[in-house]
Amino acid sequence: MVLLLIVCVMLPTALSAAVVDLSLGVTAQYKENLGSIKTQLDDDDFDGLSNFDNYALGADLRVKLLIAEVDLVGKFSQETINSVEYTKIETLSTVGLSMDLLGFARIGFGLGPNWIVRMDNNTGTFTIFDESDNPQDLDTLGDTFINSPVAYRATVDFNLGGIMLGLNYTLETDYTFKNAQNVNELFSKPLDDGTVGVSLLWSFF
Repeated sequence: MVLLLIVCVMLPTALSAAVVDLSLGVTAQYKENLGSIKTQLDDDDFDGLSNFDNYALGADLRVKLLIAEVDLVGKFSQETINSVEYTKIETLSTVGLSMDLLGFARIGFGLGPNWIVRMDNNTGTFTIFDESDNPQDLDTLGDTFINSPVAYRATVDFNLGGIMLGLNYTLETDYTFKNAQNVNELFSKPLDDGTVGVSLLWSFF
């Protein structure tokens, strides 16, 4: 019965969707987590939200085939670790589902690795860090992949006629491919530990 209900919901969505949809745009993400935002709002403290330095900026690319979607998000931000200033470079790639709702909204959910490297602003050298913010040797790009945390990403976008404006929520887990056996780490993070962002996208198909 549940399977039949899922088919009844998904089938019309798939048949009414465009076969291929390509969207490209810009994104901005607040670096502090949702729990921190709630605390700030409860305290009527808007200093963090109004500080441009607290945002990561980048590009958002989405390729949709019927109800399947691949997202690629690249972001840059500044941060200080152990008194050293770094440029944080993130590339989040997710695979998931995306559904159009009556032509005016689109919801999506995906999962994939968030590749993270940091560049020392003084020396220009690149490095990765462990969970305790200790720098690790970076021998190959493969090191960044196996040490990258897997993240969930949920999106809600509104169609404004060739342009989509939406919200996204990214929850970075403790799971990495380096410790692939620790599957429980995919579900260990609190739901309010994720970050909120906005995206402005242009659709080309």
